[in-house]
Amino acid sequence: MARHDSNLKTKKDRASGPDAEALIHIRSLGMKEVDEYLDWCSQHGFGRRLKKHWHLRAKERAFAHRVQAAERVAQKKQERKNPQKILERILRGEMSGDAVTQPHLQAICQAYATVADDRKARFAFREVLRHASACSELLRCDPIIPKFWHQTGNTYIEALLALSRQFRARVRPLEDWQPQSHNVRRQFASLARHLYAEWPVPPFMDSVWFLGSGPDAQRQQHWFLHLGRGQNIRTADLPLPYTKRMAHQFMQAPSELTAAAALRWGQILALGGNPRLARAILATRLGANFAHDEFWSTVVQFFIDHPLLDLAHAGPIIDFIHCQRFAGEEIVIGGVRGVNGPPQPNFTMKGRTPESLLGQVDAWHRALARVHQPWRLSSREVPNLEWPASGITGFMFTEGAVKTGNLQVWTITELTTARDLFAEGRAMKHCVASYSSSCARGQSSIWALEVDQSIGRSKVLTIEVQLRSRQIVQARGKCNALPCDKHKALLRRWAEQARLSLARHI
Repeated sequence: MARHDSNLKTKKDRASGPDAEALIHIRSLGMKEVDEYLDWCSQHGFGRRLKKHWHLRAKERAFAHRVQAAERVAQKKQERKNPQKILERILRGEMSGDAVTQPHLQAICQAYATVADDRKARFAFREVLRHASACSELLRCDPIIPKFWHQTGNTYIEALLALSRQFRARVRPLEDWQPQSHNVRRQFASLARHLYAEWPVPPFMDSVWFLGSGPDAQRQQHWFLHLGRGQNIRTADLPLPYTKRMAHQFMQAPSELTAAAALRWGQILALGGNPRLARAILATRLGANFAHDEFWSTVVQFFIDHPLLDLAHAGPIIDFIHCQRFAGEEIVIGGVRGVNGPPQPNFTMKGRTPESLLGQVDAWHRALARVHQPWRLSSREVPNLEWPASGITGFMFTEGAVKTGNLQVWTITELTTARDLFAEGRAMKHCVASYSSSCARGQSSIWALEVDQSIGRSKVLTIEVQLRSRQIVQARGKCNALPCDKHKALLRRWAEQARLSLARHI
């Protein structure tokens, strides 16, 4: 009789349909359909009703999580016991990223999915993965090139995919390659040259395989193939004109550089600069950006012609020149966003001296400070400018306890409007409001580190993240104070969780 009543209740529940809480509960268990949930309840000894007390639903969730955890542990043991078998199942399409636990296997699934529509590239990638897994340590998914950090493509697995996409250019059979070193970077360098180089290729050229598969990545990968065929870099598809002397200096560039940085290095040294000047310029926007190079080469020549100019000014000078000649100003009129043209579109280096240029840079900085002192503006003067969130994960860290009276909750949150930046600048007494245009263009992301205590909420640091490199490049307290060791530790913790890098100077 009791069983008959239970069946009647189940039919009645199903007829009325699940409520919103029931649907949320079903999805939290990893299920989509009501019938699937009811069958699961029967299988594991839970009631087949949809309307349940929250305490019973909590028991079901706890049970499901224990089962999932046990399955993940068993799966991880299987992956470690038979890695080659798991790899083969992935390559046959029997397992996806959701079905594996180890990061490198998930990365393989993601990379393999990107060539699903290219049969030949998929076959070449399978071939490379099988051979590399059998005789090397290249199936890894940690970031390789420090400058690229967590950009797409910057792992050995994605670099193997990039190598596979160029299978038509192979000069030797893959199966003939055997690593001669236990060093993983040397293993990859050896594999790239075995497949695509008949002539010596500089070590810094390995960076081209860690750029992903975009147009710029493919262009730089063809530089590697070009050099590997014994041809001169001058005849490759370069973004700037190159002389014989530049090509010579390019081939001698330091191994830690990227291929793009080596192009600029070769140009600077060929024009008469020295390695110290080259490194200073590589640290600016000119390090990997070759737009308007005919003009920027005159700026490089200016630094070469004035060797006593302190290179600490290289970054500010280049920023000033870029702003004057190329950068537009973001404006909002009547709720419509637009861009004003650059202040001096015909700016040239003719007739300029270090003294006059430094004076202009200093005046520019003072003008920025006057314009962007948010504590002197009314709320009506703040531009109504917004931009989408960067997608970077925020941060929360709790220490202490309520009972002992030392509870502290640290949070790092993103600022996504010009009003947020002005409010931050007003509270912290600095000019972070000047970053609204950079944030709107997707170049930078600004974050606020705050702490909640028993005495209330207070601001601690303003943080800048460069989005292209996913690097924390600035962190300042009130009146531009530097962060203390405690705050640096919090930044490092956030960087690790959000897959960001932390600039060395912080």
